[in-house]
Amino acid sequence: MPMTEFIIFVLTATIGGMFLCGANDLITIFVALECLSLCSYLLSGYTKKDVRSNEAVMKYLLMGGISSSILAYGFSWLYGLSGGETQLQEVINGLINTRMYNSSGAFIGLICIIVGIGFKLSLVPFHQWTPDVYEGVRFVS
Repeated sequence: MPMTEFIIFVLTATIGGMFLCGANDLITIFVALECLSLCSYLLSGYTKKDVRSNEAVMKYLLMGGISSSILAYGFSWLYGLSGGETQLQEVINGLINTRMYNSSGAFIGLICIIVGIGFKLSLVPFHQWTPDVYEGVRFVS
């Protein structure tokens, strides 16, 4: 296996994590999280000739795509309810100004965000697929 691919994936995931730490905008959060996630998907399928690795990357990619779409749907709910704001502080101020902070739409948006991040981080109710992915990762000797 080429070592340069591995190093590029790890460095790109690190850059995505660094941008995610300093993000205060819905768009920046989503793009940085996707940069981190896509590199993680590629790293889980690093051993291309192993059947378990191929299965792991397919499960990881499908679950990651589903969680990304749910997360983007939740962000779009918050964006629409706040009056078209993307900065986190402006989203909160927009929800307060439009008096939508206690609405069912804000609840749906926050639930979608929690579910999307829960799948991405493999939190407790959304972790059933994670052991299969860990079983297929074979790049560490």
